[in-house]
Amino acid sequence: MGSEEFTRHPDIQGLLFRGYANLYHAGYGFFRIVDRTACKSWLTGLLDSERISTAKDGPPELGTQRLNIAFAASGLEALLGAGWIPDSYEPPFVEGMVTAHRCRLLGDVEDNDPEHWRWGKEQDFDGLFMAFGNSGDEAEQLLADHLCSDNGVARVQTVYGHLNGHEKNGEREAFGFRDGISQPIIEGTSRYRDLPKEAALHGVPAGEMILGYPDGTGKLPRTPAVSAASDPRGWLKPHWEWPERRDLGMNGSYLVFRQLAQDTEGFWRYLNEAAAGGQETPLELAEKMVGRQKDGTSMEKYPKSDKENNNLFNFAKDDAQGKFCPIGSHIRRSNPRATGSKTEEASLKVTLRHRILRRGRVYEDAELGEVGLQFICFNASIARQFEFIQGSWCNNQFFDGLQREVDPIIGTVRKPGNGLDAVDRFTIPRDPYRRRLDGIPTFVTMKGGGYFFMPGMAALRCIATAP
Repeated sequence: MGSEEFTRHPDIQGLLFRGYANLYHAGYGFFRIVDRTACKSWLTGLLDSERISTAKDGPPELGTQRLNIAFAASGLEALLGAGWIPDSYEPPFVEGMVTAHRCRLLGDVEDNDPEHWRWGKEQDFDGLFMAFGNSGDEAEQLLADHLCSDNGVARVQTVYGHLNGHEKNGEREAFGFRDGISQPIIEGTSRYRDLPKEAALHGVPAGEMILGYPDGTGKLPRTPAVSAASDPRGWLKPHWEWPERRDLGMNGSYLVFRQLAQDTEGFWRYLNEAAAGGQETPLELAEKMVGRQKDGTSMEKYPKSDKENNNLFNFAKDDAQGKFCPIGSHIRRSNPRATGSKTEEASLKVTLRHRILRRGRVYEDAELGEVGLQFICFNASIARQFEFIQGSWCNNQFFDGLQREVDPIIGTVRKPGNGLDAVDRFTIPRDPYRRRLDGIPTFVTMKGGGYFFMPGMAALRCIATAP
């Protein structure tokens, strides 16, 4: 399959390949299935009318709309009935986001404990319907039109997001930093084909993000399956691992959704206090914690890039010790690139097995006086990709030789108590003496979330028609 064909694949839902940059507003409706038959009819209608966006549709033009849909484990169980085979799915997806051991792994403790979430602590939703439009009212109306009793579904929670920024300055998150710079680039796409040679450190095999293709090991990742009886119309191919079953996962991906509130006032207040009498300004300290300058420019001393293409560095050559971009900074924890193992090649190979494809948007809730991020990511393995990044890198207090510190931006700090030391500091390597910031509060807190599976179009047909 050629690169252009792959990026316009008619069986892959559009959000996997498109950020819908021309559609500034998005509505995310978490729904419960209340009438299985009506829900199947609604889904069939969406497919027959081609309302679900696919990669074939290409980038949206102004004035258009885009719709995508994903399901929680309970939703697939309800729609597939006897065809539901839980053992064929990833355990995190089946178990859900709020099990006790998963909360410890993700840092959903202390201020982030599900008991404090605004929604999702009961995981009482069966699916996620996503509407992208040209205004907030349009996104809201799309959700209202589709998530109703006539369609066999009831809304459990609705949240909204929008793009914050413009083409010249780039997308910005709530703390004011340029965002969305470092994304994995899927091999077999035209974007990957056009990459300069030194940018290969961002290329990942399709199977790292989309099921049904070889991953970084050269093997096919396990994909969800249904019984042959659940696909009487033959929408699906035989499963590569279990030939007697059908492959429901082909061209699908696991979707992680987390609503993250950002304490912008607390963030800059802390930095103003920490900078008083020191060498760095509050902005310089913030840039050290994030790992990039506010405009997105690399902090490498000699970046092999410019401001328009500033992602061609691997930390290993010019900043192995973190003198420019601290080892514990957010971008270094979430994507260590070619550092951490004995050789650059080995380190990069490990890192590329733990990438995620982000599709989030910022949000503002004027009534609550709250701003933050509607975090969405895709991955072929929730456990190996999203949960590994969150648990083993961002919330690991011993990451790469550090002690008693977590990601200073999204990490969950621990207050002292119960015989345990605090985990609330950030180290800035420099000559002749390093600097350490203590007493860092939690700047980002969870407000709700869940795990979903976004099927390919043939799989959606199977789900809609399963007996």
